[in-house]
Amino acid sequence: MRSSTTGPYHEALGSAADLNTRADELLCALGERVSSSASAISLWDPVAGRHLTLANHDYPDSVMSHFNSWFVSNDPLFKEMERTRSGALRWRDFPGYRRTHSVTNVFTPAGFDEGLSARLVTAQGTYAGTLHVNSDDRRYPRDVDVTEINELRSSVASLLDTTMRPVMVADFLSPGSPAWLIDRSGNCRALHDQLIPDVDPELLSIVARLAGTERKFRWCDPGGTWHLVRLLPATPRYRAATPVALTFATPEPLPFDLTGRELEVLTLVANGLTSAQVAGALVISAKTVGRHIEHLLGKTGVANRVGLATLAHQHGLLSGRQMQP
Repeated sequence: MRSSTTGPYHEALGSAADLNTRADELLCALGERVSSSASAISLWDPVAGRHLTLANHDYPDSVMSHFNSWFVSNDPLFKEMERTRSGALRWRDFPGYRRTHSVTNVFTPAGFDEGLSARLVTAQGTYAGTLHVNSDDRRYPRDVDVTEINELRSSVASLLDTTMRPVMVADFLSPGSPAWLIDRSGNCRALHDQLIPDVDPELLSIVARLAGTERKFRWCDPGGTWHLVRLLPATPRYRAATPVALTFATPEPLPFDLTGRELEVLTLVANGLTSAQVAGALVISAKTVGRHIEHLLGKTGVANRVGLATLAHQHGLLSGRQMQP
């Protein structure tokens, strides 16, 4: 992008504010240079698989709802941009577009007579959202406006890309290993495009309730293999964002020759439960709990329950099934 174009948007692109504020500032700067009656930025949430409104200047709710649903799934202009990886397209750039559902049933009733949409794609090819500009005067947007927006697309996409930072963290901490983004609603997305195993439903449920926090715990898959699971907060910085966990699951035997039952007891002890409470939670006798604690002290070499709790939290010796939110 040319420096003459980046200048007016530099402050918004480099701001430390949340994404909503920065998107609003971008639309304000764009409005000073591009003739329009309304403009908006829709953000792509790759984990939930949906679009949401990041900033909206003067579109009615009905139009924004259309942009974030039917338009991105069915509109021929959007699909043409997606297919050809083209830049911004106006209605007049697409033959017959004025006869489509979007124009006749949504845009024209809202008072618009011309418009433009631009898919926001990073230099690495990651789709991050869409910029919309509409006018009540079919002379606008002009050719120069299209050029302006096309020169801005990549920079705005980099600002909006919610996967870029998690990818960098994953490549630094665990290069080449499978990693997922999992949100509080249980939506899951593999961080890289390569084929990796789906997340087991039980593990997905555990991670979903812990999403947005930094955790480390152990989980045994249905085949009997133990894994060290690490969660890092990866919640995007926009308002009303669903908490997200950057998730790694690495096959790793339990240390100290611990058994699965001993790990459960250790987890509940680390959670602060008394022996009687541990017995009730696991439906075993308090005497059996006492024997497990003796074995844990002997295997780990720590002196007491406090030492066990400290060890458990430091080394992720916590059973995912017994983890507290």
